Amino acid sequence: MATTAANDVDMNVDLSVLGVQEPPFSLSPDPRYFYLSSQHRTTLSKTNYTVAQQQGLAVIFGDIGTGKTTIARRLFQQYDDRPDYSVAYIPTPHYRSAFQFLKAICAEFGLPPKASRPAQMGTFQTFLVDALERNQNVVLIVDEAQLLVGTQFELIRQLLNFELNDRKLLQIVILGQNQLRYKLDQKPELESRAAALSTLDPLDFPDTRSMVEFRLMVAGRREPLFTDRGMGAVFDYSRGVPRRVCRLGLHVLPAAVQAGVQMIDEDLVMRVAEGLR
Repeated sequence: MATTAANDVDMNVDLSVLGVQEPPFSLSPDPRYFYLSSQHRTTLSKTNYTVAQQQGLAVIFGDIGTGKTTIARRLFQQYDDRPDYSVAYIPTPHYRSAFQFLKAICAEFGLPPKASRPAQMGTFQTFLVDALERNQNVVLIVDEAQLLVGTQFELIRQLLNFELNDRKLLQIVILGQNQLRYKLDQKPELESRAAALSTLDPLDFPDTRSMVEFRLMVAGRREPLFTDRGMGAVFDYSRGVPRRVCRLGLHVLPAAVQAGVQMIDEDLVMRVAEGLR
């Protein structure tokens, strides 16, 4: 077998010789390729329940590459497809002040900007009351929430104050890296309002194998592509982090084509992985 390091791989080779109709390990968040592990299912279930019961705040923690953004996009798509929901998604809350953050939230819901924070807050409150009268559940999804700072967390707490006796008028889902956990620890007045807390950890070996097989199946291949030891090498490199699995797969499949093999073994995975370190 020819030696093949990641930096020697021709990424434009035809992958169809491996039985796939399209690249199965793209780093783009294509919902068709989202593998629902047991922990992802549990996280979605807890979050959906919190939103449906209008309990206010759901928080999802996870390290880089564990699937937070994919979860966020799935939630947004799910609610955006329903007429009884009004949903906004902020992928990167990088704002200099709480007022800027508030204006961005309003803009995502199609509300006009106002010159002062009280006026903007009043506009948003009117929107929430109107949505209540239309029987719409209003949902705000904030990804990369570890970027939020002091007064912006206080804004989230204030927005949760829009409520009736039995429900919140705004449901907020925030997702962030594990620094978010530390920040919320410093703000017990907000953390105590979270109706659901979830953590996305790296996958174990069986789920890593299932994720790889699922993506290959979506791309068109039904038979295994990796030997058992090859899958072991994938897990050793990725440590069960989905994004690292995809990054390795993105390079190792073209390497397999160049090497002229139909099954990817440990040796090929390790040589490609070495070039990615």
